[in-house]
Amino acid sequence: MPPATITLQCDLAVKEILCRAIREYAYAAYPEGGSDCAQVARYTLLELAQQIDAGITADQQQVEISRRPRAMVKAAIEYYFDRKDAAAGAGSARQRDLMNGILRGGVVTRDELAAAVAADHAG
Repeated sequence: MPPATITLQCDLAVKEILCRAIREYAYAAYPEGGSDCAQVARYTLLELAQQIDAGITADQQQVEISRRPRAMVKAAIEYYFDRKDAAAGAGSARQRDLMNGILRGGVVTRDELAAAVAADHAG
């Protein structure tokens, strides 16, 4: 049986992107006034973003979270990059893969993300 938690490991720049993605997805996918289940999902995501935001600092670059919202976080990352791609008219396959790697225990830094951006723009 897989563990009940996962450890997210990233620096402050990547944390900002991750929290932004989670919040934007929560607001878009689960607007206020929806069903009770939708409101619970919205609350869960917003609380998770707050937990990640508070847990990852300049001194502490990892935070342990429940595994339960993993699928919603993955959807949030996809939503974030879908919107980014549509606005820029570019692809983000390497960035998406890198950010999703956080959910698999990978460590992601600003430099790695910058390299993924450059690779995505190079084709």
